[in-house]
Amino acid sequence: MAITAAGFGCSEDSDVARYVDGMLIDYTAFDGCGWVIDSDKQLFEPLNVNEFALDLADSLKVRFAYVEDDDQKSSCRVGTVISLLDIYEK
Repeated sequence: MAITAAGFGCSEDSDVARYVDGMLIDYTAFDGCGWVIDSDKQLFEPLNVNEFALDLADSLKVRFAYVEDDDQKSSCRVGTVISLLDIYEK
């Protein structure tokens, strides 16, 4: 007996991470801030950038996948708070 996902309303892309390009910016000198990612003039505040094997450097071009983290508040308040699913140097 074969079971398929057809007819359950799942989209083909629902389990595929969407990657976007950006640039790391060092905001650590500002009170309450850490690393920020600038992606096409939108700023993101990743909560878990230190969990990845990435040599953090100001102006480093990266490609990343993320989910917005609405439960977390930002003390930096410069961008959207996110949790990274993946990030690597571009």
